[in-house]
Amino acid sequence: MEFSKLNQRITLLEHRTVKDEIGNHITKWEELCSMWSKADVSKLQSSSENTDNGVTKEIRTIVFTVRQNPYLLTINSTTHRILFRGQIYDIVSVTPDYTNNSYMTLSCTIREAGVQRDEY
Repeated sequence: MEFSKLNQRITLLEHRTVKDEIGNHITKWEELCSMWSKADVSKLQSSSENTDNGVTKEIRTIVFTVRQNPYLLTINSTTHRILFRGQIYDIVSVTPDYTNNSYMTLSCTIREAGVQRDEY
């Protein structure tokens, strides 16, 4: 892949527990780093809808390709999210390239309708 195809800026968010000014432990999403990526919706495996308790939820999938480095190999789907164009994407899977060690793909989903965002 050519570097020029990494033309979209994404931000990696991490879920952390921090202390506030009076010593209470609170959880929040903090920005870790910002990186260039290729956002690919053509590899869309599924845009689906499901219904829970009478509320229909649209789920869209997007694949981000980023340059691989040792720090990014530690991200996972439970403690990290992606911020892209003002929307938060949940990471579904991280696929490193162990052959060339050059790029890795992050498969992410976003729930568009019928879901309240959990802001910690």
